[in-house]
Amino acid sequence: MSARHLAPLTALLLSLGVYASAPAPGLTPTPSPTPGLPPVSSARVDSLLSSLSLEARVGQLMMVGFYGTEVDEDVEDLVRGYRVGGVCLFKHNILEAQQVARLNDGLRRLLIGHIPPFLTLDQEGGNVVRVRDQVVVLPSNMALGATRSAELAYAAGRAQGEDLRRLGFNMNLAPVLDVNLNPHNPVIGVRSYGDSVPLVSELGRAFVRGQQDAGLVTVAKHFPGHGATDADSHTVLPVMSETREEVLAQMEPFHAAILEGLDGLMTAHVAIPRLTGDNVPATLSPQVLDGLLRKELGFDGLVLTDEMEMEAITQRYGAGRAAVLAVRAGADMVLVPWSPERKAEVYEALLAAARSGELPAARLEQAVRRILTAKLRRGLFETPPVMEQRLATPPPPGNGEVAHLIARASVTLLRTDERSFPLSTEARIAVITAEPSLGDAIRARAPRASVLSVPAYPAESRRAALRQKARKAALAADVVVVGLINSRQVELVTMAAATGKPVVVVTMGLPYLAELVDEARAVLAVYSYQPASTSAAAAALFGEIGTPGRLPVHLRSLSFGHGLDPVGQKQADASRQSTTPHKAARALQGASR
Repeated sequence: MSARHLAPLTALLLSLGVYASAPAPGLTPTPSPTPGLPPVSSARVDSLLSSLSLEARVGQLMMVGFYGTEVDEDVEDLVRGYRVGGVCLFKHNILEAQQVARLNDGLRRLLIGHIPPFLTLDQEGGNVVRVRDQVVVLPSNMALGATRSAELAYAAGRAQGEDLRRLGFNMNLAPVLDVNLNPHNPVIGVRSYGDSVPLVSELGRAFVRGQQDAGLVTVAKHFPGHGATDADSHTVLPVMSETREEVLAQMEPFHAAILEGLDGLMTAHVAIPRLTGDNVPATLSPQVLDGLLRKELGFDGLVLTDEMEMEAITQRYGAGRAAVLAVRAGADMVLVPWSPERKAEVYEALLAAARSGELPAARLEQAVRRILTAKLRRGLFETPPVMEQRLATPPPPGNGEVAHLIARASVTLLRTDERSFPLSTEARIAVITAEPSLGDAIRARAPRASVLSVPAYPAESRRAALRQKARKAALAADVVVVGLINSRQVELVTMAAATGKPVVVVTMGLPYLAELVDEARAVLAVYSYQPASTSAAAAALFGEIGTPGRLPVHLRSLSFGHGLDPVGQKQADASRQSTTPHKAARALQGASR
């Protein structure tokens, strides 16, 4: 990151109370930790617990979802009828800031006089964004991994937590702490900080601290790790083939977050036969939840399951039976977001198991006690400011800049022939991209640029026509920029390069895509297709900023930590000749690398 872009980062981090000390070799140290959680009165928990009937205790175990954007009769029947412990909102529930703030307030009012609900979503940034209006939209975790900056990870968690609280949320199902060890993993990818256990641990614990410092209940996922798998638990049960030692290594980021005072964990529907001796999903395994998590790692916080309607669970167990097994194994809440029939099935199964003793009274009490403790700790029983007051209060200074600071610090130049990078604003540039914001950002800088928008997942019947359009666009240009989100666009790189025109590739998804584009003269990785990242990519393409990012994963031909920064080096040389940067800026410059 060039010196002129360090000033806003320095100001932001100082405003957050983060001291930017000089980084140690390797990873940047996290801000001074505050291990342990705020104390909660056990007498208050006992009093609340004693006031709950068996039916109400079972309701507390349920985290539910629904379709719709407002509180209607069906939603009221769901939330009040089961007296649920929490509600999870998804993209289909959210239109804009005022609407979702009103929805959250309405959901909270449904349980006035009872136990207030967790109001949650999974706002990760990158590929998983549920709300965009009046909140910071972060680049992916892998973009943060490329920055190597625990200070930026803390700032990201803090800014996101503050923005979500303004909209009435009190919990977030993030960050992802899986280590993306398998390049072909179909479900984690850029949601991970990288494939290095120390990197994921360092950035994950910093993000957790930031989000919890903002007062948001933080649930990290997916314990004990989903990053080495080659299957998606939405459709099948992934089976981890690693040894016990390898599995324990993948758990280290969760352990680091636990030591940071993590509120909660979400389980993964993965089987670990070499650890447990069977193919029982971790979500349902007493060896994993009660043994590893509770006894070996010492975690006494909230445990929430991943969706109990995923095929990895329902194919073998059914949602109701699986819910009972999960709570018996050590989970405190079960996530049932979709089918009304499945919600009824889960509630009735849990209630029947509690009545029969299959779900022991002590285990049920322990789960509810953890839920109540988390709610008391994070202030859910306190009446929040009214919606109009929350939305009228501007976010803290710097929140809106966090995404851009991360994006610019993450830009990684993987290779270049030094003739094709940076680009000239006077050149005729053909932009071929599946993300329109990349084309817009380039065209704003280069008036002669033309943009060919292509679908991210083109139908087979359209691919031949798209290849011809790419060829035509390349022939009319001096240089071609191709933005890749996935491997479906790689053939467009080949078609453009076949014209003999120089091709520059911007990977907006997994950096492994760089291994599929040998024809490209230069390859830039930004790890995200969010606007902050595409804007940073365009700025780097024209030499406005450097390329300080470093690979957070291993490629076949490029090592972990690889990254070129010819523009940034020139700017740094000029800066050293003209002025001495502020001490904090120097420290942050080292941190950003």
